[in-house]
Amino acid sequence: MQIHTPLRGARVRIRDYYKTDLPFVTSMWFDPENGRYMSDPPADKVDERYQKSCEEMEDDHDGFYFVIELAATGERIGSCCAFPQDENGAYDASRQCYDIGYCINKTHWRQGYGEEAVRLLMAWAKAQGAQKMTAEAAISNNASCGLLEKLGFTVLREGSFKKYNTDIVFPSHVYARVL
Repeated sequence: MQIHTPLRGARVRIRDYYKTDLPFVTSMWFDPENGRYMSDPPADKVDERYQKSCEEMEDDHDGFYFVIELAATGERIGSCCAFPQDENGAYDASRQCYDIGYCINKTHWRQGYGEEAVRLLMAWAKAQGAQKMTAEAAISNNASCGLLEKLGFTVLREGSFKKYNTDIVFPSHVYARVL
């Protein structure tokens, strides 16, 4: 799904993802440091199924895929997504809860861009009628857990997720926040 009108913050803009963004987003996701705590596979573990899902992101009917840009220059610095889901991860057509994910390119870490992007997603979801937002982060991903907690998210439950096409499993926290 697409929103067609970018979300604008003081320093970042969130816009719809397009197929031309695929090389940029996968360069982050497949990077061993940048993509360390993501469920996306390392580049050498990409298979046809994963590749097909990437090629279909622009036209996805179950969720929103976005690119994060610097507002002043349009430079792409990250990606994020939002899926209408209930607290247990099931699709929620009512869109009262959105589950989000985000990734900032490591060249722009620790500059507050992730916080601004998540705040924009929260405001957008609330404007869509959402009452809650969830996000899952590996417990060992101190930066992401810290960001979510700073923004008022609290641990809903513990869980785990697997890095696609690998044996790597991350114990995780599923966070929730009332909007």
